[in-house]
This record gives sequence, structure tokens and C-alpha cells, in this order.
Amino acid sequence: MSGNIFLTVSIMTRYYHFKGMANMSQDVKLSKEKIHKLRMAKCWSQDELAAASSLSVRTIQRVEKTGSASLETTKALASVFGVTPTALQSSKRVENMTFNFICKYAWLMAFAAASLFFGMWIIDILIPTLKGADFNQQYELHGNFRYLDFGGTCFVIGFVLLGLNILYDYLSQKRLLNDTNNK
Repeated sequence: MSGNIFLTVSIMTRYYHFKGMANMSQDVKLSKEKIHKLRMAKCWSQDELAAASSLSVRTIQRVEKTGSASLETTKALASVFGVTPTALQSSKRVENMTFNFICKYAWLMAFAAASLFFGMWIIDILIPTLKGADFNQQYELHGNFRYLDFGGTCFVIGFVLLGLNILYDYLSQKRLLNDTNNK
């Protein structure tokens, strides 16, 4: 009985060893953004990273451009950055790019809306008033729509969203630097 278990374990070990050897020549999909950020966090050029990792400059350029690297390259980069090879791999989760785009540029949309409301106020209320029309009558003509209220609100929302966007980017950079310094 113990001979069969030994034989099974031996076969399984050889199978997984062979399977692992086959994967060594395959490319690993790395996060090119993460590699670039880690390199920038150390203030290294691509030449300096190549020298530190004993890789060619062309390999570093290819990894940062395509995100594709061999297992050996992945191990060398992970060793230089002081992280695990899996930490360099691109995440497998699916992200909704439209939602990310809206979150990243919502401040710009809010500023555009503020500009639109301020422009409409100038055209519909201010210019006719300067030409002699009654100010209150102009508001009544447009259904008492408060362009300045909406424009001001959009402007404040735009600043808040811009501040949150800057804060998020700052915290992401800080976390990345802390992760590289702790490893």
C-alpha cells in the first residue's frame, strides 16, 4: 500500500515539475503601470533598472511597453523591487472602464456644466438686462431658472471632485512607495 502512495506521489511530483518547466518559457502578464511606478519610485531610468536587475535595456522597454515578460525576467524585477513576482502581475479582475473614466474626469464634467450655466446666464439674463430689459422680468421669462445657483453648485462640486481625485492619486503613490520601502 505504501509503495502505491509513493509511486503516486512520485508521478504527481514529476507531472507538476514537468508542467512547471513548460510554463517557464511562457510569458507572464505583468502590470506595466506598476513596473513603471516602481521604477519611478526608485528614481531609476530604464538603463539603471536594467543594470540593477541584470536584464537588457530592451527587455525593460518591452516589459514597460507590453507588460509581457518571461518568468526569469519577472523574478529578476521582483527581486530588484523587493516584492513577490505575483505582486508585479496584472490583476485578473475585470474593471468597468467607463466607470473609472467617469470617476477620474467627473470634476472636468462639473466644470463644463458650470461654464454652461454661467454662459446661459450671461446670454439669457445679463445681456438683455444691460440692454435695458427688466432683470426680474428676464428671470420670469425663463421660468425663474436659477442659472447662477446651478452654475455655482457645479463649480463647487467640480472643485470637490478635483480635490478628491488629487487626494486619491497622492494616496495611491504614497501606498505604492510604502509597499516598496517595506519590502
